[in-house]
Amino acid sequence: MGLVAPLTLFLGTASGTAALAAMAAQSGNRAILAVGLVFCLGIAVVLLRNALAVLIFALAMALSYNRQFYSFDDWLGDYGSFGLFWTLADGLMVVIMLVALARAAVTGQGSASGPRGLSVEVPLVLLVAAMALSALHTETLPPALFEMMRVAKFLLYFLVLRAIMDRDLARVLMVAVGVMIVLQCALGVMQVARGAGGSGLGSLEAQTGEMAYRATGTTGHPNMYAPFLLMPTLGFVALGLAGRAGVHRLALLAGAAGALAIVLSQSLAPVAAMLAGLACLAVAHLARGVVRPQRVLGAAVVLTTLGFLAVLPLASRIMERLAGDLGGSVEFRASYNDAAIGIWRLDPVVGVGPAHFMTELPAFHADYARINDDIQAGRKIANVRAIAPVHNVYLWILAEIGLLGLTCFLLFLGATGWLFHQAARGADPGNRFFVGVFWGFAGLCAVQVTDFSLWWDHQLMMLTLLLALAVQVRRQGGVP
Repeated sequence: MGLVAPLTLFLGTASGTAALAAMAAQSGNRAILAVGLVFCLGIAVVLLRNALAVLIFALAMALSYNRQFYSFDDWLGDYGSFGLFWTLADGLMVVIMLVALARAAVTGQGSASGPRGLSVEVPLVLLVAAMALSALHTETLPPALFEMMRVAKFLLYFLVLRAIMDRDLARVLMVAVGVMIVLQCALGVMQVARGAGGSGLGSLEAQTGEMAYRATGTTGHPNMYAPFLLMPTLGFVALGLAGRAGVHRLALLAGAAGALAIVLSQSLAPVAAMLAGLACLAVAHLARGVVRPQRVLGAAVVLTTLGFLAVLPLASRIMERLAGDLGGSVEFRASYNDAAIGIWRLDPVVGVGPAHFMTELPAFHADYARINDDIQAGRKIANVRAIAPVHNVYLWILAEIGLLGLTCFLLFLGATGWLFHQAARGADPGNRFFVGVFWGFAGLCAVQVTDFSLWWDHQLMMLTLLLALAVQVRRQGGVP
């Protein structure tokens, strides 16, 4: 825990620097923004004398900034939203890899902990191989290759993070994720209070109507925001319920902030998944004797009261959303699902190819294809991947990569769930955390029947960080 106090000092310094940098960004001066952030990181490295700890902390902050930068279009060609892009998390991961290599060269040692056993590596390799096979059947190869590379990079990131992760970095990562959740909650509360939903450091346009009063944080959309927070939120709630020490109270605070943020998103499926996950982790803690029934009941009463007070000012808007929007939302998703199934039938085994769903969409639903064409103008204005695919990640993957790709993807999800389950076996704080992460992941998988956020970079990066942390927790806990 020796790094936590300096990191708190760093957070205070970073907040001031980031505020100035954000002001510069809003005025269009991105060079000042970049210099300010790099300067802040440099100060932290000097203070802590641990570059990897600072970079891991910064990575957890950066992954919530759901923006994609298409800086390679002039070199590789303009393929629209399916061109090659990078994110802030990608940039930090490159720096992390360089620092890790430099440290290994200087010390003459390899990874800090060394890999022991496989977890999700084989399913991920199979998924990338399925994407490569599907890409060979496409007429326009570059977008398919870019999409394959986009997924393959997370395998590389996982291997690197798994190799460098030690007990100190694991603690830093958990603290950083907790701080990120609190900051996202604070931004979400401000957005709802000011009717400024979607204003998370840049947006395609000013939101109006009910979208203006839904929290989005820095992800840009409530249906990206809520699923993104689901796993770590339940993780911190599970850790917070497991004891009465200061670390447990801080964890419960982070969990409560995440739960409030999810509710303020007003995204129905993630809210339902969160409530179901809370019930499941409470039962799991009771079954293991981690908590007494009275503590669970008390926590439920407190959280329910706080949640009721939080949403009370929004009660009329929530009821209006439930009454007026639910039917249209169901109809929209059902018709889009039909279009996705039609695209899948063009090539059931290997699919129409990565990044080729939109290419085939006009033949099956011209209106949805037109919507996707209309939003392309905002791609470089707001630095976003401006696509609105079928709101079912399983059908999206099925259409693009076929039965072969979907099978590999489901194997990956199964391996991920099993790793989280293994990491949850034990009595250490990390084990308690992964009890909640496991149920949050189960809820996230269920939410993806009406959503596609799991296939987005910020969600895959969150999953990658949690997978690397789970390997470390499993190893330290001695779980076979």
